[in-house]
Parts: sequence; structure tokens; C-alpha cells
Amino acid sequence: MYLYVELWKPRPEWDNLPCEQREEFLSMLRPNVERMKKLDAELVGFVLCDEDTPAATEYRYMAVWKLPNRGHVHMLEKAVRDEGWANYFHITNARGRVIPVGEVASDMVKV
Repeated sequence: MYLYVELWKPRPEWDNLPCEQREEFLSMLRPNVERMKKLDAELVGFVLCDEDTPAATEYRYMAVWKLPNRGHVHMLEKAVRDEGWANYFHITNARGRVIPVGEVASDMVKV
């Protein structure tokens, strides 16, 4: 299983977009999330990032996904790319295979 974290914040292009065009662009969000769910991609949730988090990120939004394998990860990345999110939002992602805490600790010792 993989975890995938998306963080994003608006670009000036989003700020300059009229409300009607924002709504039109976002109208695809729910159907696309539902399509991903049918393909075994589990959306853990969307988040408005808390500004008072210690060492907070500058990103406003977050989504966390659970995906069964790397192929599904690539499918999600392709969907985000094809839908044009990067035209309107600065995006940063983190992803990786879920591993036991002992494996994390072993890796941390090595770096």
C-alpha cells in the first residue's frame, strides 16, 4: 500500500480567474474523486491546513490518499496533470510505500 500526500496553494492565475470559471473548473473535482474511488484509490480526506501548526507549511490545502500500489499512484498523478491543476495551483507531493516503524528507524540510522 502507498500513501500519497498532495499540498497545494493558489497561483496568481487562480486569483485572477472569475468566480464562474473557478466554479466550472472545480465542478470536475467530485466526479474525479468518485472515479478514483471506483479504481480502489481511497481518499482519506481533504484538509484546509491549520496556520498555527508548529513548523507549518505555506500550502493552504492538503489531500491524503491510500493507494494499493505504485501503478495507482501513477494513475492519480496523471489525472492531476491531465486535469490542469498545475495551471492554477502550486503543488507539492509526497508519496511512499507504507512500512513498519522498525524499517523507518533502520533507515534513519543509515542516513
